[in-house]
Amino acid sequence: MPPFRIVITDFSLPLTEIETAELEASGLRYELVQLNAKTAEELLPHMAEADALLVQWTPVTRPVIEALTKCRVISRYGIGVDMIDLEAAADHGIPVCNVPDYCIDEVSTHTLAFVLALDRHLLAHHQHVQGGPWGGAPGGAPLRLAGQTLGLVGLGRIGQAVARKAAGLGLKVMAFDPYLPADRAAALGVEGVSLADLLRRADYVSIHCPLTAETRHLIGAAELAQMKPSAYLINMARGPVVDQPALVAALTNGTLAGAAVDVLEKEPPAADEPLLRLPNLLVTPHTSSWSAESLVQLRQGVVQNVIRVLKGEPPRAVVNPRVLGNLRQK
Repeated sequence: MPPFRIVITDFSLPLTEIETAELEASGLRYELVQLNAKTAEELLPHMAEADALLVQWTPVTRPVIEALTKCRVISRYGIGVDMIDLEAAADHGIPVCNVPDYCIDEVSTHTLAFVLALDRHLLAHHQHVQGGPWGGAPGGAPLRLAGQTLGLVGLGRIGQAVARKAAGLGLKVMAFDPYLPADRAAALGVEGVSLADLLRRADYVSIHCPLTAETRHLIGAAELAQMKPSAYLINMARGPVVDQPALVAALTNGTLAGAAVDVLEKEPPAADEPLLRLPNLLVTPHTSSWSAESLVQLRQGVVQNVIRVLKGEPPRAVVNPRVLGNLRQK
């Protein structure tokens, strides 16, 4: 039997020693192929012989999936799977798996770091001191954080971790998540509310939902207008959940006090992206998931998904569950 051909479509790190160690320990015979594809078209010549795909950001579209005549599993380096056509994969009997316990601590901590930075006007104070003055920093006296309200859009694993940590800071926490049972929110000490109610009442609105057709531009001009002028928007999910031009307008005209984002609609952004020129925006380059530990966890988890399937075991963390009754066989 020839070795399994496992194709990495793209990954931001050039070395594969962690992936290789997991595969060696599994006992599988394998060939690991690392690409640096940016587009679906670049993938197509490499798909016919692939038994498994490891995917970071390259779009895995229906034409790519149709070219995967041998593939038995697609595994994502991360939690979100918006770059993969899940329905096409299910149609062809290919499970798509993610690493659902990846970076929960990192992203939730990053979220609270944004809340603290916004509340304490840290960026404005830093820039003030860099400019030469001392004392009399801009932004006025901040409000005491304890007692303010944090609204979470999405109460999955990361949202729940944010809620637990926020409670320790004395924040009141509410959440909008139409897929979470009300008793689960209550058990977390979180008030379940509608999106409109959350936008109207929260001092900080933090986004933690996946990017789907339903959530694309979930937060647009109409939603931003419902927020308090003193409120802040935080996006920790995917850039397109927020209508970026609408956010620029809201930050420019005073609809919002400010925003902090780890994601943008287009990454990397254009050099002249107007959002990045605004003084009331705090931005990090999609790095909230990073830690030394989370990178190891991610790379081990993404390969373990592949190993299970290629050994004939049930796939773990399947995000297109319709496939389970129609798994592609050897």
